[in-house]
Amino acid sequence: MKRNIFKHICQGTLLAAVALCTVSCEDELDSELFTKYSYLMNNGWQENIEMPINDDNTVDLPVYFGVNGTSGNDKDIIVKLDVDADTLSLFNFDKFKNETASYYDLLPAGCYTFDKPQYTIPKGDLNAKAVCHIDLATLRQHDIYNEYVLPIKIASSEGEVVGPSRYTKALYYLNFTNKYSGVYAGNGTIKQLGTSYSAEVAGKQLYAISKDECYMYAGNMDRTKTGHKKYVVTAKFNDDGTLDVTANNEAIALVPLKGHWQQKFYTNVSDSRKLIRMVTVTIGYEYSDLDKADDNVRYRYEGTLTKSEDVFKKDFPNAKVEVED
Repeated sequence: MKRNIFKHICQGTLLAAVALCTVSCEDELDSELFTKYSYLMNNGWQENIEMPINDDNTVDLPVYFGVNGTSGNDKDIIVKLDVDADTLSLFNFDKFKNETASYYDLLPAGCYTFDKPQYTIPKGDLNAKAVCHIDLATLRQHDIYNEYVLPIKIASSEGEVVGPSRYTKALYYLNFTNKYSGVYAGNGTIKQLGTSYSAEVAGKQLYAISKDECYMYAGNMDRTKTGHKKYVVTAKFNDDGTLDVTANNEAIALVPLKGHWQQKFYTNVSDSRKLIRMVTVTIGYEYSDLDKADDNVRYRYEGTLTKSEDVFKKDFPNAKVEVED
């Protein structure tokens, strides 16, 4: 008899626990539905989005958005996107305060278009994608060497409300890429002409501005140094392995001395779908230092730079794989 009573008590306790759990779960689900909203899937500061330059010198920036929650979507949700200059202004001031020379530039109007006036998250789906087309030819009419940011927000949402600001706004740092851009290792030397001064210069970062052009900064300049925008050096990668080296600022009186590049491919033992691509850039030029009191201070820079990366075989169908000893 005692065993039967114990059995009934245990069963009753179990049923009560299940009922309590069910009520609790239903309460959580009701709360979730109450706070359902549309949001940008990549929100906040975004600087690692791949932005390869197309053959027509445009860039397609994907913008992903969705509706939150785990209870599904039972309706079409209409979303409109827009550019939000105020968010970039607030970000710049918060990051740099009164150092306005360090502010990121807003991508100029006319350089970008969204592929649709509005977007639909279809019933039954939880996310969708927009594409923002960026035209680098138009950007050249402004200043293609600036550091641009495109701030995007959800301007409106029909079917579900727009979520909190921190989830519905994104700042896309525009880092365009081509086959030659990226961080290069290697060493260079900088020599002051007419003196015994010389110094070693570490590798360089090349920034893409078209499908076959990159820029860097002369000598030992980089983006961390004041006045670096005066020392932009552009390198156009030609099919015959030569480089056309020019300066954006005529005042530095750039004189090209040498410029060529080559690429080699090696077997990728860790992934049969890929190859290892090695790009080598050899470059030399003379230029004037605009920050010296003496206007006649000139430098010669010479360097050999290398970049190694994994690439898909399908992207380089004519690649000749080197035979390693």
